[in-house]
Amino acid sequence: MYFEHLLDIVLGERKILDIIDCSICGFEEIYYQHPITHIQVGRACSHCNFVQKFDFDHEVKSE
Repeated sequence: MYFEHLLDIVLGERKILDIIDCSICGFEEIYYQHPITHIQVGRACSHCNFVQKFDFDHEVKSE
């Protein structure tokens, strides 16, 4: 229950996009996307408590 609450706070609204083997512990690492925009919002593994939020709002300017 704690981990789901953590995901609610960090990632917000989400639905499962893909499930792969976690690169840290080998358990299931789940990739999430926003249910309406379908933009990837992050990834998480409940076994090792890893959570990463993706932030694609910043543009990279090249000179």
